[in-house]
Amino acid sequence: MKNLSQSFRSLFFSTKCSVCGKYIETTTQYICHECFKVLRRKSEIKNIDNYYFLYYYDEDIKKIITDYKLKNRKGLSKEISILIKKPLKELIREKRINIVIPVPISRNRMKERGFNQVEEILKELRIGYKTIDRVKDTEHMYSILEEKKREENIKKAFRNNWVNANEKNILIIDDIVTTGSTIKEVVNEIRKKNFPKEIYVFSIAMSKFFKK
Repeated sequence: MKNLSQSFRSLFFSTKCSVCGKYIETTTQYICHECFKVLRRKSEIKNIDNYYFLYYYDEDIKKIITDYKLKNRKGLSKEISILIKKPLKELIREKRINIVIPVPISRNRMKERGFNQVEEILKELRIGYKTIDRVKDTEHMYSILEEKKREENIKKAFRNNWVNANEKNILIIDDIVTTGSTIKEVVNEIRKKNFPKEIYVFSIAMSKFFKK
């Protein structure tokens, strides 16, 4: 069955590296050995206050995340999870995180993609998490340049019906933080009925233009 699925991928999907475009011989990888080594070297955790991240959102990371979310490369979750495993688990330990919350995607995005990109990585890492609801189908955030319009787009997009965050250390996880509008709206929703000890954020990538 595994050989059949690999043959299917090689017939119908690209076997090029998501970063450099070089052909990869094995059908179980999406990032070539050389690019993966570079990414591992660069995967040092950085932070701006309570926002923690591994990479700046440069061209290479943009290609990987675009392929993962928009080009039917769900299997990239395995390679991404390897890159973030150590720093993410260390952060969870160091900050004594009680609850992990992945940023939810809209119903439309779920229909288009078939999976939540952050949840898929957490499953690979066997990290338990709790979910909040996304109750508003928003425009793609990358298509909106003005920060004020981003804030309007994401306003009241989330609803927390399930997570009791009182006196807990919370870690919100997303793939990219650009302006922080989405994260702020998630935080606002959590704080509506809860009094968490502390809220931290972890993302794979951070825009160089981000200002808390």
